[in-house]
Amino acid sequence: MNRNEFLNMKPGRDLDIKVALEVMGYIWLKHLLQFSAELAVKWLGTPADLKESCGMYIVVPDSQFVALKERENHAESVLNFSTEMGPASQVIDRMEELGYEYHLETEAEQNGNVYYVCFRKPGNLSGERSIGFETLPEAIVKAALNATVSNE
Repeated sequence: MNRNEFLNMKPGRDLDIKVALEVMGYIWLKHLLQFSAELAVKWLGTPADLKESCGMYIVVPDSQFVALKERENHAESVLNFSTEMGPASQVIDRMEELGYEYHLETEAEQNGNVYYVCFRKPGNLSGERSIGFETLPEAIVKAALNATVSNE
């Protein structure tokens, strides 16, 4: 995933899925019992979901990912990170767990506030300020993606 790809995404399901996978530690899962590769489905879940399944779900290896059909509503456990402040706050918490500091600047413009967010490692003063966004959740998730993609 490159920077322009996620910066141009609109808030919503696709952006939430990117954040879930790249920042929040979600993984693709499938049920251990499957009748055939054609009937196997995969969906996003957390390592906690995997643990709670008591062995009934397994991680989908990259080599099998394309062969399995994607469940239509696979993102049911993915929160609305890019549109709701509660889930966006979880992104801030996750980035802090990963060793990043959260920085926010708000500028008032005639159409409302514009939010500039960045995540930096402590002591790193060269952290990049994000492009301004009209909503704080969108600014948070895109800054988190920018920080994680930049460091890969």
